[in-house]
Amino acid sequence: MDQGTLGKIGGKVDETKTSNTAATTPAKSEQAAAAPASSNDTVNLTSSAKLLERLDKTLESLPAVNSERVAEIRNAIESGNYEIDSDAIADAMIRLDRSFGE
Repeated sequence: MDQGTLGKIGGKVDETKTSNTAATTPAKSEQAAAAPASSNDTVNLTSSAKLLERLDKTLESLPAVNSERVAEIRNAIESGNYEIDSDAIADAMIRLDRSFGE
């Protein structure tokens, strides 16, 4: 965009801010300030939210890297015994792709 177009957009944003400010009346502001905060506010988590919270806590407690598994693979590669199961990898990729369509 050129600077002229940006200036016009900026001007319209400023006009909107001004008109919103002008629409606010002192009486409404005073009423909002005078209203007591409700002490009966509650939050109910769904079972899905509770599950996600538990999963999050479980993941936080696990190490980011499985050092034992990394050492096993490193040793297998260095000794020339590491084998890749391309069929298993392909099957897992297909299952993952299909899960996106659900």
